[in-house]
Amino acid sequence: MNSGFNVRALLVSIVVGTIVVLLFSWASGSQFDKALFPVLAMLSGFIITGFIIGIITKGVTIIEPGLGSIIVASITYFVLPSLQINGFNDITQDSDWIIILMNGVVLTFLGAWLGEMFQHGEIQMEENKSISFNWSWVFAGTVFGFLVSIIIAVIVNLIVGDEPFYFIIPFFVGLFFTGIMVGLKSPGITIKEAGLSGFITITILTSVVRLTLVTEIEFEYIFLGLVLGYIVAMLGGIVGEKMQSRKEKTA
Repeated sequence: MNSGFNVRALLVSIVVGTIVVLLFSWASGSQFDKALFPVLAMLSGFIITGFIIGIITKGVTIIEPGLGSIIVASITYFVLPSLQINGFNDITQDSDWIIILMNGVVLTFLGAWLGEMFQHGEIQMEENKSISFNWSWVFAGTVFGFLVSIIIAVIVNLIVGDEPFYFIIPFFVGLFFTGIMVGLKSPGITIKEAGLSGFITITILTSVVRLTLVTEIEFEYIFLGLVLGYIVAMLGGIVGEKMQSRKEKTA
């Protein structure tokens, strides 16, 4: 299997994703007065896009649909609100659009993984050395990072109360430990997996904070959180890999 970057898969993901996401958004948004179902339909479009790319392209294509989904999300951000579709009228804040589309990017990765599973079956990393990405550790890191962040957040909440600013600390501490555990426990070099798990985790946590603690999150904070979350998780992955190397040398 070719593990190089597939430009064709990227272009197809952009074209297919833009059509499917906007079509699903229009078809559902024109039928409903509230945003819940139209948003779910739009997110389903991202999943379908990832799935289509994963199942029709040769080799393992993970980065391509992910990068394509970011471009599709950018197009959707500018196009969809301008269409003034009835079902999306309740979404008036730019930050809410950003959070929704962040989840769309995450779900595209999930769709791509599902498509790869349908095409290749369970991917065995030990048998296929050309495959340099391990989804199982992405999901494991995401679950671990979410749980650690919530546990620390609960402790912080007991100490300082419901102050949203202080929830930044447990989130990034959790992401760093997530990277360490992914790098330390997983076979091979899994720094990319640690970084992606950080992106997914910070997306989930941002959504939770927006729904439960605050009425609005500025775009700058969302963007900064994504970048820092990815970097912090990757740094943790580097630390974990070094700890694993030292452990193997002393064994």
